[in-house]
Amino acid sequence: MNDAFILAGIRDVARKHVGWEGPIEPDMRLVEDLSLDSIKLLTLAIEVENRFQICLDPERDHELITVRDLVAAISHQISDTQKPEEENSHRDTEDTE
Repeated sequence: MNDAFILAGIRDVARKHVGWEGPIEPDMRLVEDLSLDSIKLLTLAIEVENRFQICLDPERDHELITVRDLVAAISHQISDTQKPEEENSHRDTEDTE
């Protein structure tokens, strides 16, 4: 899953769930540029988690300043959730050899 796909998902979530009507670019700040208050920010985070079937790390919330930061966090979580599947797949092929 590439960054463009993740960004498109964030755009879709922002439009559907927090009412954002304008463009969303990677360098936009979540609070200042997207006008997200604490409720809208939480809504965005929850809906992004639902969309991508991930859990964002709450201890790293303070690091999510821009849309680019959110894209990177999502990408990181997606790659982390795929690692066990890849390891299991690799083990399964070793067992059959």
